[in-house]
Amino acid sequence: MKKTAFLLLTICLTVFICASVSGAQAGEASCTREALSKITDQYFESIQAHNTSGLPLSSTAKFTENGIVKEVGKGFWETAGKPLLKRTLIDTQKCTTATIAVIEEPFSSKTVGTGMGGGFGGGAAPGGAKPPAGAPKTFAGAKKPPAGQTGDGNVAALFAGPTELPKEGTVRPILFANRLKVENGKITEIETIIARERDFAFNPQKVLETKDQDWDTILPPEKRAPRKVLANAADNYFALFAEGSTASVPFAKVCDRWENGFLTTGMDHDCSPVTFIKRMGSSMNHGPRRVWVDTEKGISIAFMAFLGGDSVSEQSPTGAGLMDCHMFRVRDGEVDLIHSIVGPRAASMGWPLEPIE
Repeated sequence: MKKTAFLLLTICLTVFICASVSGAQAGEASCTREALSKITDQYFESIQAHNTSGLPLSSTAKFTENGIVKEVGKGFWETAGKPLLKRTLIDTQKCTTATIAVIEEPFSSKTVGTGMGGGFGGGAAPGGAKPPAGAPKTFAGAKKPPAGQTGDGNVAALFAGPTELPKEGTVRPILFANRLKVENGKITEIETIIARERDFAFNPQKVLETKDQDWDTILPPEKRAPRKVLANAADNYFALFAEGSTASVPFAKVCDRWENGFLTTGMDHDCSPVTFIKRMGSSMNHGPRRVWVDTEKGISIAFMAFLGGDSVSEQSPTGAGLMDCHMFRVRDGEVDLIHSIVGPRAASMGWPLEPIE
């Protein structure tokens, strides 16, 4: 009897261990670069087709658009068109992908950005977004950029969007960012940021003009920055906006940054926030960051609420602000390119915080 019981127990344990190992192996298989790339492609095919049927979705998948929880398949999923440019980060350690993109969409006055008037969020005039109250008219010590470059030291230029809106139904490019979390081959989290007319410095055409930048090459092992270096670059970048910050980021001597298509470094190719806040004449307190890393491509990305630091609470751990993500490229240990997608203001990004690393 004891032998029979022992045999049954052994069989049960063996089955349990095999099932656990099989599940772990399945999870690992779904987090390879190839598997995550395939799921990312499926996602973009899904939003362009306005159809979720072919997407490997978890039954509990959560979806947010500009900080607002929506039903999967709704919102931009119903209006998205053809992608014109995509840059994708694949974090195999966190089983997450993040993409910034330019995508076609028919114009609708119902979905146009809310702008930044009245202190970052809402009430913008049709002529485009306005700088926040109290912002200086020009950067301190600003110099006129070389011919053909954007940025004349005028702060208002940073916040201005298009002066005219397209006609209803006109297909035009918009700016888009998304993050996909995958578990056991199923998408469990979908976070998106969308910038349209009247949103911060909206200029998708200028992003398209950067199409020749290389964000996709897999670097040889000896050229790859450590994961922590990439993560710290994305996190510490925003810390540098705070007054008296002791954070540091290794910027290349020639570094350029595009904010929704606006080249903010046209005057001096200096990506340091320290330089920026000196010109602005004031510091900034951004919300806590959530960071993902692609060591093979040498890029990292941070999602956060722009100017959300002062509004962080238990109800809104990310703070309230402009929905924002910045993607950083690191070459030879230094940040040399930055692109951001900045959407409208929201009370929260709609996601809990998680460890940077």
